[in-house]
Amino acid sequence: MLSDAEFLEQFDAGTLDLASFDHEAHFRAAWLCLRAGPFRAAIARLRRGLKRLAISAGQPQHYHETITVAYARLIHRQMRLLNDPPWEEFKARSTDLLGPDLAALRALYSHDTLTSPEARKTFVPPPAWNIEPVERFLREFTAWQEDLDARPANLGQAAEPPVGAGAAEGVGAEPVCVTAVLAVADVERASRWYGDAFGFDVAPFPQRPPYQFALLSRGGAELMLRAAASPDAVRPAPGWALYVRLSGGRIRELYATLSESCAIVRPLQRMPYHDVEFEVRDLDGYIVVVSEWLEGAGDIPDALGEDVGDS
Repeated sequence: MLSDAEFLEQFDAGTLDLASFDHEAHFRAAWLCLRAGPFRAAIARLRRGLKRLAISAGQPQHYHETITVAYARLIHRQMRLLNDPPWEEFKARSTDLLGPDLAALRALYSHDTLTSPEARKTFVPPPAWNIEPVERFLREFTAWQEDLDARPANLGQAAEPPVGAGAAEGVGAEPVCVTAVLAVADVERASRWYGDAFGFDVAPFPQRPPYQFALLSRGGAELMLRAAASPDAVRPAPGWALYVRLSGGRIRELYATLSESCAIVRPLQRMPYHDVEFEVRDLDGYIVVVSEWLEGAGDIPDALGEDVGDS
């Protein structure tokens, strides 16, 4: 049996034995890619490897985008639940995902969806994944509103607390998240733009377009988009609408990508407070500031016009 390193090396190169590349081998390839990097990068690597093998077998039409991405998500969730054990243990504890009849996916998708040309070419989220984050948000918001309404009427008549008192003094609700909400002309189009630019997972509502709402999330970051009454009703105010702080050292790459397709309002600059920033206008005219703490940024112009170098 190939070691994990040997298997992944041959998978990347497209030299695995095609005759033995069965469902378990697909499963192992996804598991290894997910262990090697972040989810978005792992999907790209898995997609490349599977397409290369399909082409080598003379059957490029057999690659299925929805099965690939959906199975990777199921495997990724299982890895977190099991605390990422070694391959043999992971396989033994994941028999429900290893069924060759794709039962794990058939519990989420209808036969018609999985066999559709659309699902083969592009990732189609299952309805359960599509709607659950929105339903959870609505449930939590409703519970919070009911709790607020049930409070005594005189609770809010006390003297105004000093700045910074709040929950520490037992006054007011305790926020767990504050999320920006943008009114957009086309929720589907705007969601795709933010998803492509920043890697957000998108949960639109209702299940099929035209979407009225979308919750975008990645890690601890969230953004909400809602459909404006009409395109004319989208009137971004002057100035910044969003401030997006990055990590991972890829702000130059993102700037170069967005520069090819979007209106750059302010180019990449080093700021006096030591962050690197640029401003871009999204599809609805909102100005988005993208920022990252970046060492070794001597190639980026200083915002004050002075090349101060790296200190």
